[in-house]
Amino acid sequence: QRMSDLSRETKGFSAHPETSAESPEDSPDDRPAKPQVLVRSVTATRAGIDTLGRRLVADAHRRGFSAAKRKALVADGAATNWSVHRKHFSSYTAILDFTHAVCYVWAAAMAGRSSPAAWSDYIGWAQLLWSGQVDRLIAAVEIRQQQLGSPLDGDETSPAALVARTLVYLNNQRTRMKYDEYRKAGLPITSSHIESTIKQINRRVKGSEKFWDQGAEPMLQLAADHVSETNDFDHFWTSRHRKLKSMRCYQSAA
Repeated sequence: QRMSDLSRETKGFSAHPETSAESPEDSPDDRPAKPQVLVRSVTATRAGIDTLGRRLVADAHRRGFSAAKRKALVADGAATNWSVHRKHFSSYTAILDFTHAVCYVWAAAMAGRSSPAAWSDYIGWAQLLWSGQVDRLIAAVEIRQQQLGSPLDGDETSPAALVARTLVYLNNQRTRMKYDEYRKAGLPITSSHIESTIKQINRRVKGSEKFWDQGAEPMLQLAADHVSETNDFDHFWTSRHRKLKSMRCYQSAA
């Protein structure tokens, strides 16, 4: 049930209704020395990917990321994310979010089958993904595609279409799924922290009863600063008086 709910929430994939009977118990990630979040800083804008990329570069410079021995950019499979990586962070290790990858694998395994028949395939495929054996995983999914055949033009919901979509995704991201190497290097393999941050910002900025007379950008900036842990509010108010052109700057008398 956990995988069914996760895939539906993350990628919008729906699984067979019988999957809940075969799901394993939930277990925490307790591996030693796993990456921990130390400080969260958030950048948000509706100005486009080029503006976002420049702001990320500025924030990374301000945080001193260039001095880190190990650097990674973790994201989902959107092409815009990897364009930012190529343009601004090419020296960082590019890592596909494991949660998104495993949801595609889940969808392909469950497509058109009841859970007892599909569960063993999913377990095997997920282990291949976790172990970084991407070529073997793709070969296994290709066999499943051959069994179902190619989807018809315009078909997006059939089992054949789901498996075909997973194959395209895995082939496009195959160089960013070396999860065994990433874990050995102590690198993060999920962007779940930013996913939850996006939900926090959405609750503040989006809504049927919310209207912004200057657009959402100013409120988006405030929401991002509010959830950041880098004292952006304090920095803003400290420097604000220098940026107000219509006001004289006075110094306190000694």
